[in-house]
Amino acid sequence: MNSVSDYENEKIDISVVVPVYGCPEAIPELCRRNTETLKAMGVGYEIILVDDRDGMGSWDAIRKEASADTHIKAISLTKNSGQDKAITAGVSVARGDWIVTMDCDLQDAPENIPMLYEKVRQQELDVLIVRRQDRKDSAIVQLLSKAFHKVFSYLSELDFDYELGTYLIASKRATDLYVHTKGQGRDFTMFLLWTGYRKGFVELEHETRYAGKSSYTFGKKLEYAFRATTTFSNRVLYLPIYVGAVSAFGSLIYILFVIISWAMDVANPDGWNTLAAAVFFFGGLILSTLGVLGIYIGNIFDVAKERPLYIVQETMNLPDSDKS
Repeated sequence: MNSVSDYENEKIDISVVVPVYGCPEAIPELCRRNTETLKAMGVGYEIILVDDRDGMGSWDAIRKEASADTHIKAISLTKNSGQDKAITAGVSVARGDWIVTMDCDLQDAPENIPMLYEKVRQQELDVLIVRRQDRKDSAIVQLLSKAFHKVFSYLSELDFDYELGTYLIASKRATDLYVHTKGQGRDFTMFLLWTGYRKGFVELEHETRYAGKSSYTFGKKLEYAFRATTTFSNRVLYLPIYVGAVSAFGSLIYILFVIISWAMDVANPDGWNTLAAAVFFFGGLILSTLGVLGIYIGNIFDVAKERPLYIVQETMNLPDSDKS
């Protein structure tokens, strides 16, 4: 086992950060392929696996790999905190000049790391993000993902493609900014796009999942969509204004119609249906507006509480640390 001084003096060129949830069977293959790829590159490296407490035995699989190889750093969180916070935990201890993030299910091929490393340096970029071609997700998942990212891109004024995922390489200065930025909404890829650092994209085929299945249910995706949109954009607050303006204009047209009908002695309906529709419409609009405001206030409240984003239960091959 390396001493603390050896750990601090070790030169690291590339840190690979992998949030782990729901795919313990893939861990040995993930470590093997990453290790072979990074060794062949001849660079100083570390592989940081963050157990997001899936309750499926992932931590046992991670411990076994970390026990056999000190290049593999292991972090176990006290509870399931979500992919973005698991990435934060890994990136916060990463010491590489370049940080690579990928999913644990091997849909992101480690063998592409040398190409990413070469391109990001040749093109003098801070961030190089993979566009996943031929995604292996179902048609409904791809459709919902496209719809969300279209809406998100408009509201946040970020050019965010639904084919972008967590597979990317970024400079240390970009990831350090991510780690030190407060806030609960922490989509790693979206944040790096938001920074405005020099960025590029590369298209790679999305491979078949090695093991496990996606943990993102429809409810989780919906919650994620609301949090991401309200974290990166204030435009949502303007939507009720636009809807209200359109409604007011529609109401004015209807009033003119009633006046003209009265002047021409044209029979009008009693108006109860119209009244009920108006009440329900504006009542729903008011409640929706309050809901949007509530989400933003909730985001402010989360930051104001200053609670840690995650809590570390245990680490391996890392100095004792209480970072959170």
